[in-house]
Amino acid sequence: MNKFIGLIRKKLNLIQLFFLISLAIQAAPCLAAYDESGNQYFSNLQANLNSIIRRFKGYHVGVAVQSLSTGKILYQYHANDRFIPASTLKLFTAIAALDYLGPNYQFKTQFLTNTGAKIVDGVLKGNLYIKFSGDPYLTLEDLKDMFDSLKAQHIKRVQGNIVIDDTVIDKNTWPPGRVIDDKIFCYAAPVTATIINRNCFSLSVKPNKLTHPTVIKSNSNLGIIIDNQAVTTRSKRSSYSLDLKPSTVHASNHYILRGYLSPKRGPLSFAVALQNPNLATYGILAGLLRKYSIHHNNIVYGKTPLISKMLAENSSPELSFMIKNMLKKSDNLIADSLLKKLGEQYFSAQGSWKTGRNAVQAILASKTGISFKNVIMADGSGLSLNDIATPNDFVKLLGFAYTRLPENELLFESLPSSGRDGTLKNRLGGYELGKIHAKTGSMHGISSLAGYLRTSNNQILAFAILINDSIPGKNNQGGYRLMENRICEFLARSRL
Repeated sequence: MNKFIGLIRKKLNLIQLFFLISLAIQAAPCLAAYDESGNQYFSNLQANLNSIIRRFKGYHVGVAVQSLSTGKILYQYHANDRFIPASTLKLFTAIAALDYLGPNYQFKTQFLTNTGAKIVDGVLKGNLYIKFSGDPYLTLEDLKDMFDSLKAQHIKRVQGNIVIDDTVIDKNTWPPGRVIDDKIFCYAAPVTATIINRNCFSLSVKPNKLTHPTVIKSNSNLGIIIDNQAVTTRSKRSSYSLDLKPSTVHASNHYILRGYLSPKRGPLSFAVALQNPNLATYGILAGLLRKYSIHHNNIVYGKTPLISKMLAENSSPELSFMIKNMLKKSDNLIADSLLKKLGEQYFSAQGSWKTGRNAVQAILASKTGISFKNVIMADGSGLSLNDIATPNDFVKLLGFAYTRLPENELLFESLPSSGRDGTLKNRLGGYELGKIHAKTGSMHGISSLAGYLRTSNNQILAFAILINDSIPGKNNQGGYRLMENRICEFLARSRL
């Protein structure tokens, strides 16, 4: 060995030598895991993964790994500890929805009337029921298409009332454990039956020569009030500092804008969550009725009769499409809408956080072997700090989905792919490119990664890595992800 080192030193400078030694050290864990026949010592696998985890101090870490090719449990580290999983919780929602609702399921928004109602000389002799379903994809343009259908039926007046039916989903839009500061952001928009344009609106703030900057809202029919207390400043400070908060006025879409904006700064745009979607829905429908010149008496909230007649219908994309967007983009609105929809469909009751999580448990418990005493689903998206799961729960869930879920290929392809797309597009490329299909999760002081991984000898592993920082207030996302990457890199290069 000394002779070999001596020869290298003659041909390489110290920097090159250091580079070679670094590569050797990095490769050592993988090389140490094999014997002469190519079989892996599981004890060495344990030692190498333990070594990776020990390099990252101060984190509460849980890891579980199972070979789905052999069924063997390969590794466990605090695998039965309870963690806040963040967005990896969406795996429970996605798998339960695919299993129970099926890939072709669609949300339906309907215009209906009483069974005996007729259209006579442009007058609908009955009520017009607008029945919402909690469709996270419903847009203003979809509603316009439905009104076009009324126009095609020559309806110019509704003799009865316009009845908004939002009863399939409850009005509890904020589950326990959510961070209150998230309430203003579109990624945490409220989940109701009446979702239109994702229950969000766009706000543009443009500097001008006057005291206050100009504020432009995306829709004038939402009942939104902006108390513009921001100022235009010529200070040499940073170009802007703006803060938008909901007003303390209960049940309104009233916001307060504070801060400053420099004239040199271009317009700023924000995606803002509605605080009262029902109020906004009322305004949108009133505006559309005016636009289409449909005269009516009152707009009220109520329930559609069990037996009614269809006038127009809009269907969401199929569940297979929604699941792909939900997992690739980590879409919270889709996940929370699906959770409430599961509660409504499974129990034939009003969809809610409670009925949704009870439905997920009823659908998955016996099939996966998961004890739902360990799993808390305050929501379907993982935004709540009250959500709890263990690494072993995720591995059991993933094992069921891979071996027994009819739509296992759809789920697999819907997960972010390492180095290619979704929330893993910029992670684990190179040798690991496309070898890992997994759901990410991140919040302040929290990171997680759970999914499937293909080894160098083409075995499929189910794995879960959950990290909760043990130091309150600390947030080292770079460190958390580096640990997750190192574990995945080691497993992907292994031969089992």
